[in-house]
Amino acid sequence: MIDRLNRFFDFTTVQLRFVVFLCGTALVIGVYLFIRSYAAPTSTAIALPVFLGDADQKVTGLFVLDPNTSPADSLELLPGIGRVLSDRIVEYRQHTRFETEIDITAVNGIGPKSFEKIRPYLKVRGQ
Repeated sequence: MIDRLNRFFDFTTVQLRFVVFLCGTALVIGVYLFIRSYAAPTSTAIALPVFLGDADQKVTGLFVLDPNTSPADSLELLPGIGRVLSDRIVEYRQHTRFETEIDITAVNGIGPKSFEKIRPYLKVRGQ
């Protein structure tokens, strides 16, 4: 490609490489500025409210599981719940039904901190 450019200009190889480098750099900067211009908020952008630390707001996880009916492999997807704890949940629910989400803390190994991590992903549904 550099030799084709040299048909029109009388540049040395080093000069041609420098011109190609400058053109490439200009292209990269141009693409960056183009993307940045569309990524920056404009004055006509809709301002959405953000709630931080609102105790009345209930957070729901991306997926919600019922601890009474979910299989053990689905329970393993919960944060901090591995194979052992999911098996304990399944074993516990065989003789005792979970009435509310906090009842899962009765399972050995799930304390208040673990419950806070998995609470957004739990929903006990009535029969």
